[in-house]
This record gives sequence, C-alpha cells and structure tokens, in this order.
Amino acid sequence: MSTTTFEMPAIKAGLLVSGKVIKKGDYGILVDCSEGAFTGLILAKEVKNLERNGENLSIGSELEAEMLGPDVISDEWYYVISISKLKQKDILKMIINQKERDEAFTVIPTEANLGGLLIDMHGIKGFIPLSQLSPVNYPRVEDGNQDAIFDKLINLIGKEFKVRIITIDEDAKRVIFSEREAMKEERDEIMKGLAVGNIYDGTISGLSSYGLFVTIGGCVEGLVHISEITYGHVDNIDKFGNVGDKTKVKVISLDDGKISLSIKKIKEDPWSIIASKFTEGDVIQGEIIRFVPYG
Repeated sequence: MSTTTFEMPAIKAGLLVSGKVIKKGDYGILVDCSEGAFTGLILAKEVKNLERNGENLSIGSELEAEMLGPDVISDEWYYVISISKLKQKDILKMIINQKERDEAFTVIPTEANLGGLLIDMHGIKGFIPLSQLSPVNYPRVEDGNQDAIFDKLINLIGKEFKVRIITIDEDAKRVIFSEREAMKEERDEIMKGLAVGNIYDGTISGLSSYGLFVTIGGCVEGLVHISEITYGHVDNIDKFGNVGDKTKVKVISLDDGKISLSIKKIKEDPWSIIASKFTEGDVIQGEIIRFVPYG
C-alpha cells in the first residue's frame, strides 16, 4: 500500500502562492493557500484598491499572491500575502518596455491634488503634472483660484488618459506621465497642415475674459481673441460658447507656435452688407442697446 506525502511549503517572504478566498473581515480577506497548507491575509487597504481596479475578490474566487511574511494585526498573528506585490513586477516591466519603445498607453487617474492627477497601479504610483495635461483637460482658471482648479481636476478622476512616460523611478516605484507627449505625432501633423486663411473644425477648450481657447484636432490650441468672436460688442463671453462646444475657426496668424484664430472672419462683415443696402440720408429704425461715456 502506497502513501501520498504532502510537503509543507516553506512560508517565507517572496513565496508565490495560489489560493481561494474563504472569508471577508474587518482586517481584509482570508485566503486558503497552497491547498490548505496555511491561511493568508490580504490587508483591507489593499483589498479596497484591488476592488477599485476591478479585481474579483468574492468568496470562492481563486487568486495568486506573494507572501510578505508573518505580522501582528490587532494582537493576532497572520500570514500577510499580497496580490498587488505580485502584479507590481509585471506592471513595472510593462512600463519600462513602453518607455523603451516610446509608446503611448492608457491610464485612469484615481486621485487628484493641486499639482495634477495621480494613478495607482497596484502600488506603483503614477502622476500626470498639470503642465503635461492636454489643452482639453487643462484646468484653466483665470484668477488662479485653487479651489476651482481642484474641482476641475476632481472631475477628471476615472477618465481614460492616453499618456507617454517621461521618467521612471524604479526604486521608489514612481512614474511621471505626459498626456501632451502622447499627442505629439497628432500635434506635429496638424501643425504641418495649419495655414493662415484656412478654416478648421474646433472645440472650445477654455473661456477667458479676453477670449475663447479652441483646440483643433484635440491637441493644438489657439486663441480667439474677444475682438475676433463677433462683429458686435461682446459683453459676456459665456453667451458665445461653453467648454466642449464645437465651432469653426479661421487661422489669422501663426507666430512662433502661437496660433490666433477668428470666428467672425468666417462670416461676411455686416458693415459691408449695410453699405450695399443703405445710402447717406436714409431714415431707418434702430434700438438703443447701451450707453457709453462718449454716446
């Protein structure tokens, strides 16, 4: 009669284990590891991050993790294991490969601060600085109000961002991303085709007291000065569009990367129409619209 022997795995840091979720508790989730050899604990903070990233950790779910070691949690000993620790190696390897190939890829911000957007990739920290956001996503606030800037950044959490890697700190597990750099090919292609006098489809990306910011192709931004919005008087920029609105614009100047646009020059000058319809001495009906110091 033969007997089957079971060899107990050496429970030490770095051990790769497979297991099944058996219980959820205040301190995290308990996992039956290595076919009942021992019970591992994934800490609550990690569980929250994993579930936020779409990881299935319901009772009975099978998983792979890395042993961190024994630890005391609320006066009790646990074998602490980590899925994120295991995933970090693959994520870091992928990020390094993307940097070497200079390829863009997609990330999703999980937090924001006044400096930009933060991305948590299973413990590897990513960051998109304000200066590296595309014109469409840049939180343009004219008076520099920090609360308003933060509110705009908060609204970008959970949105997909196409980015390129600027720098990697492997030891600190930190990565700096750039949305602007991810668009460099599109931006260069659009800039090559831009010409004074041409009309383009654009999207309003910002409002200011001195005009409208409009992006062409989502990555090249120009300014429609308040004097180029309409032939009439502009007393309220908000009346002429909101962020995200589509508009046609005409390029009127290209000066060392600075793009000046016009909306009114797409239309016929109403003064030329008036000149063809009326002559000196005609009596016409009019409406008073405002008073100014000079008339």
